[in-house]
Amino acid sequence: MNIHGNTAFAQRIATYSREADMAGIRSPDFEKEVAETGEMGPRARPHGTAAIAEIFARHDMTSISPREIDTMAEELRDAGFDDVDFLLGLETYGEKFQSHLVEAIQSAGIEARHPDYTQPMDLISVNRDQLAHARRAGAPTEWREAFLARLEAFQAAAHPAPTGPSTAESLVLARAT
Repeated sequence: MNIHGNTAFAQRIATYSREADMAGIRSPDFEKEVAETGEMGPRARPHGTAAIAEIFARHDMTSISPREIDTMAEELRDAGFDDVDFLLGLETYGEKFQSHLVEAIQSAGIEARHPDYTQPMDLISVNRDQLAHARRAGAPTEWREAFLARLEAFQAAAHPAPTGPSTAESLVLARAT
């Protein structure tokens, strides 16, 4: 199944998950959560546009690990971020999805090792490279272009490029005078 193009299926899963949560269906860690927090229900997390902006501000798309991607995706979902297509695309770079791929390769009898899921990557550069490769191969690029545009937009809003000279430029200019 192509997860990038099948948002209706993903939306049904997300809707089912939300309805299960509202119906009080608990996670397997329910007893542990109650013991740690003393709360009977899910923990209240910030919700809405401000919470979503704060989540993007905490995560730099140019230096993010697969483990952090999974955390970010969960936080975004909990905060009410409803761009399911973006979340599914983001999660393909996360530890859970990547480890599943490694296990699938291993189950096919091919030797593969799990990478270091705490190693940061530049998710924007990775997607630029994948887009360039798709173009060279003549593969469809619409989804990748849209995903990259959203990544760049979220990154620019949360982590604007510095204006003015950099620290190194300032030092060089100061020595020149």
